Amino acid sequence: MGRKILIGFGICCGIITVLWIVARVTGMLLFYNIPTPANEPTIKQGDKVFTTNLKQAKPYQFIAFKSKYQDSVMSTYMENYEAGAIYLYRLCGTPGDILEMKNGILFVNNKNFDEELNLNNQFKISNTDVAKIEEADIAGTEDQNPIIMNDGDYAIVTFEKTLIKKYQSKIKLTPFIIEDTSTMSGTFKWFDKNSTWTADNFGPLKIPSGCYFALGDNRHNAMDSRYTGFIKAADIKGVVLNK
Repeated sequence: MGRKILIGFGICCGIITVLWIVARVTGMLLFYNIPTPANEPTIKQGDKVFTTNLKQAKPYQFIAFKSKYQDSVMSTYMENYEAGAIYLYRLCGTPGDILEMKNGILFVNNKNFDEELNLNNQFKISNTDVAKIEEADIAGTEDQNPIIMNDGDYAIVTFEKTLIKKYQSKIKLTPFIIEDTSTMSGTFKWFDKNSTWTADNFGPLKIPSGCYFALGDNRHNAMDSRYTGFIKAADIKGVVLNK
C-alpha cells in the first residue's frame, strides 16, 4: 500500500512539473519578481506577480510586454528575455484611443482615466513643511528618495491618495508638473515631439492600429510609453492575474 502511494505521489508530481513547464514555455502562466517602484503604490517593489496570455488585455489591467529597452521586470527563470527586457505597466490606451495628459492627469477619449486610480504623484511643499510629515509616512512613500530637497525654497514629496487626504489640510501640496523639456531628453523623442511635449502635458495623441500605450502608476518614476513609445500587439506577453 505504501509503495502504491509513493508511486501515485511521484506520478502526480511529474504531471504537475510537466504542466508547469508547458505553462512557462507557452506563456500560459509566467511568474515575475518586481525589482523597481515604477508601479507603486499598486504593485510594490519586491512583489511577485503572475501573468497569462490566455486573457485579452483591457484598459486598467497591468500587462507584461517585451521592449528593446532595459528596465524593470526580469523573469525569475530567465536572466535575459530574447533581445530585450520585460516591462510591466498599466494599459491605458488601445488602438484608436485618443490620449491627452493635462498637468499630470491622463484623459482617454476626453474622459479622466486617473479618477478612480490610486497613483503615486509628486508634490512641491515648503522646506519648513517637511518636518510636519510623520517619519512612518516618509518611509512608506518610496524606498528611493521619498523626499527630494530642492536648492530653492521647496521640497518634492511622493504621495498616494491616503497621504494626500491626510496632509492636504496640514500643509500646502502643489502638484509638481514637469515643464522643462530640456530635462526630459527621452520624452516622446520616438514621436518627434521631444521639443514640445512633456511627461505631464502632451497630446492629443491617437493610438495607431495594432499598438498600445501603457503608463506606470508611479508617474514620475516609470520608464513607460512616454519614453519608449507604442507597444506592438505582438510584444504583449500577458496580463497580470493577481493585481
